[in-house]
Amino acid sequence: MIVLKPYDVFIFSDGKPFNKGEETFRESVFFINPIPILSFANKLTKNKFNIQFISLIKDNTLYFKIPLEIKKLKYRQNLITPKLKTIDETYITKEDITHILDYETEEKMEDLSGYIDVDTFVKYLKGEDLKSIENLVRINSEIRTGIELSKTTRTTVEGMLYSQNFIRFPENLGFYVKFDKEIDTDFFTLGGEGKIFKTEKVQENLTKSLENVKDEIKTKIKQKKIFKIILLTPTNAMPKIEGAKLVAKVIGKPITYSGWISHYKDELKTSVLPTRIFRLIPEGSVFYYQLEDESKLEEIFNKYWLKPAFMIKEYPYFDTNNPSGFGLTIIGTIY
Repeated sequence: MIVLKPYDVFIFSDGKPFNKGEETFRESVFFINPIPILSFANKLTKNKFNIQFISLIKDNTLYFKIPLEIKKLKYRQNLITPKLKTIDETYITKEDITHILDYETEEKMEDLSGYIDVDTFVKYLKGEDLKSIENLVRINSEIRTGIELSKTTRTTVEGMLYSQNFIRFPENLGFYVKFDKEIDTDFFTLGGEGKIFKTEKVQENLTKSLENVKDEIKTKIKQKKIFKIILLTPTNAMPKIEGAKLVAKVIGKPITYSGWISHYKDELKTSVLPTRIFRLIPEGSVFYYQLEDESKLEEIFNKYWLKPAFMIKEYPYFDTNNPSGFGLTIIGTIY
């Protein structure tokens, strides 16, 4: 496992071309995007890597996107979590679902934005009602302005002033990445403008606290016959899960995303082209399932417990045989 920490701000753009002069602003929306990390590893080693796990890390503690079902009362600091309830005949929906999330309040609520530490996340997975979050990490943005320089005269080019929305991590925050093979490098260059991230090797398995509650969560699911799958990284679609039926879901605003593909001829790069546009389901989304066949529970855990497999196969990023890191999930029980 390695940890990647930025020296400065960085930018993960959405894959759309940015042409100075025609456009004056480039946006950057942060989510745990494994593609820039995977692409640099492949380019550096001229090998094909797979990402088996990725999260944020701060002070040797893992952080995960706060699940989207957790809300905050608008005029108070209290957190509120929903109860899963069966839909009655008066509820009209176009969705093929049988349950709704009931927050049991008439007060206004608002979404939380940020990442929670692994200990808080474990409590959530076990079905404990979270009343507050102490170690919520937020990702900040920082707008910087630049202008193109002429390569011949080394002076500024008229009409080429532009701004970019960069991402700034809090101190000591970085990416925790588990590849399928060892990689030996002191740095990564990631995202737009190839910003430098320093690398640190980690021998300790920091997901151990999650593994320690796996059997407890299985036992609760067998009792309640309902479980939820939480997205730790974005995905392209919901797969069909044998032995379980989707009964409810809470998903965020789709992410419009496109990456880049290098085309080679005789080992020489001939062109770099954008991929097709994907509409990604964002990290933090939660999917509720009714367990219909208890004999399939072990198989479900083997496939979706800290594995990048919650997806429908699509070229080039969504392949369970060669995972890019999208579709990483974990399983929790209900309240």
